[in-house]
Amino acid sequence: MNKNNRIEVWQDFNEEFILQLLEEAFQKQGYDVENLHRTDRPHEFGIDLLCEKEQEEIAIQIKIKPRKSDIKQFDDFVNSTTGKKAIYVIIQNPTRPFSEHVKGYTGKIEFWDVNQLHKFMVRCEIREYFCIYFSKHPLVLALAKVHNLISEKRGTSHVQHRLSTKELDALWAAKDNSVKARISIYLIYQIWNTILRAKTVKDKDEFESILQSIFDQLDIAYALCGSKLMSSFEDLSKRYPNILGLLWELASHRTGWSTYTTFIENSDSLEKSKSFTLYHWICPVFDDFSMIPRSMIGFYSSMGQLLFNLHMIAKNIEDALDWVFSEMNRD
Repeated sequence: MNKNNRIEVWQDFNEEFILQLLEEAFQKQGYDVENLHRTDRPHEFGIDLLCEKEQEEIAIQIKIKPRKSDIKQFDDFVNSTTGKKAIYVIIQNPTRPFSEHVKGYTGKIEFWDVNQLHKFMVRCEIREYFCIYFSKHPLVLALAKVHNLISEKRGTSHVQHRLSTKELDALWAAKDNSVKARISIYLIYQIWNTILRAKTVKDKDEFESILQSIFDQLDIAYALCGSKLMSSFEDLSKRYPNILGLLWELASHRTGWSTYTTFIENSDSLEKSKSFTLYHWICPVFDDFSMIPRSMIGFYSSMGQLLFNLHMIAKNIEDALDWVFSEMNRD
């Protein structure tokens, strides 16, 4: 992912969530961490996190996009951090008045942008961060779009009939692209699963290069089939919504789909449905990887699990299309 695009990683998350990940990251570095933003907001005096280890104290404040109205809180933070290392985390570029105000503090306050935050999260092996980082890859967004298109047409009725030539062509296009997506992701998973499982010593200096290599390969997969997969389902949604309605009906009680379809059926908003699709189903930010103790989930295992999950998501789409073919060709 381009360094300039890392702001997008955090676009669906608030300061409380980012603080939660920072709290976990510093704890993994051996610090005792107090989240004052959560536990003692009236007396935090600008300090969101206070991290202590031996004789070291680190005070942290975070703002998504600092504005003029945040200057007083910034000054409180500065005044409260005497004798402490002070880190001010900024996700989006601040407004000009704020930028002008803090110029004089360069060298006194350590300012982190999304790139410094990214490096810290990767080295600290924060599983949730890997999930949201993957969630912004175009191939992942294409898989999410396919799910959203299917769920949006779930109420469309279908009358049993043999496929017309045009329906067959549209369905075959979706099938062909889903197979290419599954195979592409599976090959990437196989390559990296072999490499990662062979690791006997953890080398944090290689984390970033591995992550970039995986994303480079996912870029190739997207170029080969990702946008085509999305387009083929957009075509089905526009011209043959009844086919997607049938797909939903057939998939609803099948292994690989039932947990997803049950949530979507009971969701009370489109926004919640889309969030569940991306952050629970495809890139499970809020769910532990199945059967793996949280303490055992590091960088190498997280990469393997995320790639495996993407493969299974693509396979589920391919399977669902097979069920549609079988049903619609039934006498």
